[in-house]
Formats: sequence, structure tokens, C-alpha cells
Amino acid sequence: MANVTFVNATLRLKYQIGYDEKNEPQFVTKSYRNLNSTHSTDDLVAVGNAIASLSTLPLASIEKQETTHLS
Repeated sequence: MANVTFVNATLRLKYQIGYDEKNEPQFVTKSYRNLNSTHSTDDLVAVGNAIASLSTLPLASIEKQETTHLS
């Protein structure tokens, strides 16, 4: 059976910065690295919303990107 080992995680906040010439939304992403595996999803959503409240841009999404080592 394969082993999965957590390496790190990144919290990514996607903000809408406007619209392009085709009236499609444009986004910018801010990343916060070096999360550990003990953070719950609820904690990450709360932190993401708290950080986003400091911005004038509307928050489009909160993402968690994990890196794992498979062996």
C-alpha cells in the first residue's frame, strides 16, 4: 500500500480585479505559504475571510493547495 506524507500547503485567495474587453471577469491571486497539516478547513476559511476583509477588492474564492509525498 502506498504511503502519503504531507509536505506543505498554501492558502490562495482569488480576488476579482475587473473585467476584460469581452466583459469576462479578471482575477488576481495572493498566496500564503507554509501552512501545516493541523489547520482545519473552518480555520482556513475564517482566516481567508479575515484577510480579504482588509482588501478593497471583492473575494472570489478561497483555495487550499496541498503538496504530498507519495511512496
